[in-house]
Amino acid sequence: MARFSVADAATAGFGIIGRKPLAVLGWGLAMLVATAVPMYLLLLFMRPDFAALMQIAAQRGPEYDPETFARFMRLQSGMMLFQLLSWIWSTAVNAVLCCAVFRAVLAPQDSRFGYLRLGAREGWLTLLFLVEYVLAYIGFFVVALLAAVVVAIVGVGAGGSAESAMIGTAVVIGLLVLVLFVWLALKLSMAAPMTFVDKQFRLFESWSFTKGHVGQLLGVSLLLLVFLIGIEVLFCGLIIGGVFAVGGQMSWLFEPGAVEALVREQPMDIVRKLGPAIAAGGALWVLFSSVVVTVFCAPWAASYRALRDQAPVEA
Repeated sequence: MARFSVADAATAGFGIIGRKPLAVLGWGLAMLVATAVPMYLLLLFMRPDFAALMQIAAQRGPEYDPETFARFMRLQSGMMLFQLLSWIWSTAVNAVLCCAVFRAVLAPQDSRFGYLRLGAREGWLTLLFLVEYVLAYIGFFVVALLAAVVVAIVGVGAGGSAESAMIGTAVVIGLLVLVLFVWLALKLSMAAPMTFVDKQFRLFESWSFTKGHVGQLLGVSLLLLVFLIGIEVLFCGLIIGGVFAVGGQMSWLFEPGAVEALVREQPMDIVRKLGPAIAAGGALWVLFSSVVVTVFCAPWAASYRALRDQAPVEA
């Protein structure tokens, strides 16, 4: 049975940060640009709709009539296509950055352009992520529906103690579902690095590849969770410090009607007025996102490499 160091796999991201800090910062900048451009386009083309939505949301009493509600629903429906495209775009961005981290682990010599590429690997990984998201959503919906039915049946059968029986049943089912989904996630955890390496769609191939290694992968996940919580706590402290640093300059934003007036202005005017907040937030975003992406993605590539390299060779 192939063995690998859980600690080495879980800390693979920190190794990349130490060896290639500029590349890691480059990933954060790429994510910032990829996030800022769609938001700028959204402000540019849908600014009137945003202003109308905020005006409708602020209405109370008799002014909020059925016609206003219908207008509100039309405006929301008009944004659904953008939301769908935004979801696909963000998934593709995540796939590109994940591939860069995988490349830094599995092919460290191929470091040009900070390991960033746009090719078949990125396309297949985007498809994999989309499929995983859809399957996870369907799975959660089906399990939640079945759990609700079971809880209702227990409540009916419990009679006078229905409330406590339903709560206890819900807690037990919730824990069982959590264990089930964690186990499934670990069994399929090698799908992303396998898709990257093979340049083909891989999902259920991870099932047999991870056979006998779920315990080790769980150890990697738990260590990774501890690291991510620590990173979030650190950056929350930095954010609080940043709020106090720029709070005085941005106090005008809390005046009545300031937000409604702001969204009616041109995008570049909005950027200029929010300059201090954007600068501080952008710097923290670059640092935080690059560290989180690296720390989160690298362990799975390192685990895949260890299992692949130490697997028995077939005759």
